[in-house]
Amino acid sequence: MEKSVEIITVGDEILTGQVVNTNAAYIGERLTAAGIPVEWMTVVRDQRQPLLDAFATAAARAKVILVTGGLGPTPDDVTKPCLVEFFNDKLVLREDLLKKVEKRFTDRGLKLPEVSRGQAEFPASASEIPNPNGTATGIHYSRDGREWFALPGVPYEMQAMIEDYVLPRLLKIGLGGQVVIRILRTSGIGESFLLERMTRFDEAASLVDVAFLPRYFGVDVKLSSRGAEPTEVEWRLKEAEKLLLPDIEEYLYGYDSETLPQVVGGLLREKVFRVAVAESCTGGLIAKLITDVPGSSDYFDRGAVTYSNQAKTELLGVPTSMIEDSGAVSASVAEFMARGLLERSNADVTVSVTGIAGPTGGTPQKPVGLVYIAIADRSACQAHELRFIGDRDTIRKRTAAAALKLLYDRVKNLDSKG
Repeated sequence: MEKSVEIITVGDEILTGQVVNTNAAYIGERLTAAGIPVEWMTVVRDQRQPLLDAFATAAARAKVILVTGGLGPTPDDVTKPCLVEFFNDKLVLREDLLKKVEKRFTDRGLKLPEVSRGQAEFPASASEIPNPNGTATGIHYSRDGREWFALPGVPYEMQAMIEDYVLPRLLKIGLGGQVVIRILRTSGIGESFLLERMTRFDEAASLVDVAFLPRYFGVDVKLSSRGAEPTEVEWRLKEAEKLLLPDIEEYLYGYDSETLPQVVGGLLREKVFRVAVAESCTGGLIAKLITDVPGSSDYFDRGAVTYSNQAKTELLGVPTSMIEDSGAVSASVAEFMARGLLERSNADVTVSVTGIAGPTGGTPQKPVGLVYIAIADRSACQAHELRFIGDRDTIRKRTAAAALKLLYDRVKNLDSKG
């Protein structure tokens, strides 16, 4: 229990799936970055007994207990009275807090609702955690060698209080540590195959913690180096990276927070290339991902969503006879889509996709998940056959990711125009 943390999130809406538990994710990420390990995450209903039970469990195993949610003014907000009961404390009306609550309403030209007066009631023996963005004051108990923090569930309120109060407090009492994290971002290979390629994995794992994080755009390899001495922590991380990189470099596209669209965009800008995309089964997703990046107008020329066969013929010049002979989902059609767009645009390189995203439309010869992606530039055009599994959304996202990685690989090997 030396440094262990438990995060308790209060809310029926999280248990029913109506709301994603982003608060716990944020807290976990911030504490981990500070070298404070999170051992448990618990979600509890907005009810007295389940919450009291969760408090008792956390007290038996954690050094730090962080509670989010349930500090509002409505009857389902039970965190504050449950904490008071758990610590055998009492609530008192604080005039200073009442003035703050009233001011937040009057500043907006509103009268303080009677129910919101409860926001000024505070546990008598707890410390106040200021809330610069709302009316719910955070609660801090330091009891029996444990640190308890209760924060509102509104994300931007909670986040400010984590940064301004909770983290400084935990670091002040010596719970932080040296942690350096490096994320190797890969695409185009599954996690099991990635592991198989790592011939020196055991050596790297003896230096740092290695985790595989599968995502739609590929697999992130997270390296976490921990220790008391900053120089040693950095050395361990660099050595582990050097051990792993030679085996996975062909699948690597970036590091840490870099995204595949950002990296592709940076490469296009560096080489002074413009790109255009022709999409069928992805319905414009590739163009969206590219243009989500600020400044993408520097390198994105245009996109064509040619969903129907007629659109492929009219907008890209794909011969009707080719579609009839080979089918719209074929390597030849993908290549012609890419070449046709290259001829009709100002782009230096084009990407085309055609496939069967499902759940219907597949055949034994051309099953759901079959996709063809073509990359064309002024010197060559090549189509790639890929097969994905999953639902419609998953197949479309994985197709878009694969198209961006193939674009990255192609542009990387082209001479710059600059």
